[in-house]
Amino acid sequence: MDGDRSEFDELGDELRQAVGGEFRRTAEEDEFDAAKAHMRSRTLEHVGYELLARGDKVAVSVGGAAVPGVVVHAKGDLLALETPQGRRVDVRLGPLVALHVVERSASGGRTREQLGAESFVARLRELELEEAVVIVTAPTVGEPLAGIVGAVTADHMLLRSDHGGVWYVPLGAIAG
Repeated sequence: MDGDRSEFDELGDELRQAVGGEFRRTAEEDEFDAAKAHMRSRTLEHVGYELLARGDKVAVSVGGAAVPGVVVHAKGDLLALETPQGRRVDVRLGPLVALHVVERSASGGRTREQLGAESFVARLRELELEEAVVIVTAPTVGEPLAGIVGAVTADHMLLRSDHGGVWYVPLGAIAG
């Protein structure tokens, strides 16, 4: 009778399996809920940093145009891509852009550098100090604007075109 199992033993096994299965289901639901809550708490700044750390190939869409590249800098509302041609493209994370992961990286990306602009406006001010020629994408204007950053104010940027014209572009309208 040592090897024989009673009905009570079998019932005990069934009850243990049922309770264990219920605990597993509850744990899985709790993990799913926690992951969903984490996703809901993220901002585009969090996404930008994640893309930097992973090293994924991404595309940034602005007003119908997409710029492919790899994230090389992400701080605040600033995301910088390096395009396949080796150009740096600075993008203001916000309502005027969409990010798309084109290809997941097989190996890691980059760590966040202590150096570098803290925000998109800070990057524009760096470009102003350098008197850099930039191409500004502001979907409300239509075509991209090219020129030298003349000044970055509290709410707009003064852009001097190479034809002698001056654009006053609201900072909120600039996507990159």
